[in-house]
Amino acid sequence: MNKLVCGWGVNDADYQIQISIPNPTGGALKGTTRIDCPYYRAWGRMVERCHGGRFPAYAGTTICEEWRHFMTFRSWMEQQPWRGNELDKDILGDGTLYSPDTCCFVPRNVNMFWNKTSRSGHGLVGASYRKSTGRYVAQCKIGDRNMALGYFDTEAEAHGAWVAAKEKAMAILLGSVSLEPRVVAGMYNKLKQFQGRLAA
Repeated sequence: MNKLVCGWGVNDADYQIQISIPNPTGGALKGTTRIDCPYYRAWGRMVERCHGGRFPAYAGTTICEEWRHFMTFRSWMEQQPWRGNELDKDILGDGTLYSPDTCCFVPRNVNMFWNKTSRSGHGLVGASYRKSTGRYVAQCKIGDRNMALGYFDTEAEAHGAWVAAKEKAMAILLGSVSLEPRVVAGMYNKLKQFQGRLAA
């Protein structure tokens, strides 16, 4: 019988994915278990985020039914440029589903690029109200630097400055990495979503 992971995922591996290291002192303390398989490590982290109950930020995030089985996920991952990269669900999707159509492996700086841009109930992204001035301030990370973009009379104006700065930042980022065409297209689609909100 296959062992369930976080009460949901099915570990159907037909090979050893973990190595147990005994306590070197030989005492009563237990040894450690190290996950040695990179495919299982990626799958296990994904399952734990969605079903482990310890990550509030992932509340409402789901995994497609076919990825309930580890070996199915592994077959997909083997075809991806995963070495040195991280699993991302936001560039190709809306950030709520792990699936073959919504996930890709990208460098960490690409994975983090849209971080904190899908928040809800906190106003427009990139714009913060300053009570002391009665105006909105905009800021955006460009390259490795957090850039202040100035003060604005409205939240929409501040958000517009953020969108323009994000476009510049994305051009710098895409010029520094090599990505699959579908990921590059996904990055531009994300930007268009924010630009579309300005035009609405």
